Amino acid sequence: MSSSIAIPAGPSATRSFHKGAGSSTDSPFSTSPSSSPPSAGKDKALHNRRQSLLSSSLSKQECTVINIGDPEGPPRLISYLSSSQGFAWNPEIFLPSYIDCDYVPLENRRDPVHEIVLTDDESKSMLPQ
Repeated sequence: MSSSIAIPAGPSATRSFHKGAGSSTDSPFSTSPSSSPPSAGKDKALHNRRQSLLSSSLSKQECTVINIGDPEGPPRLISYLSSSQGFAWNPEIFLPSYIDCDYVPLENRRDPVHEIVLTDDESKSMLPQ
């Protein structure tokens, strides 16, 4: 005995299907309502982030690739994320202990200073009155 299952074309068809469009006697599958919270459909944030207050280091990523293979042999590459999301990651976490690699320790590293300039209108709209 063959049976067919109707596949909904889009989200509106899915909602009508889950609201009881079919009965459990027509199909071996149950059609229970979805248990998602009512706010799950809202993809918009409550407010937009201001671009002038975000540092450029939050959106910048730096990767490092090190070849630990023999010069005559095939390359053995280790790649790791050296900085991302405003953090400088410790290379000792990613490198094997038997590798003698030169890098600047995080304690001695100088981070660039990013200036954030606000106009009077921007500062007035940000601060409560």
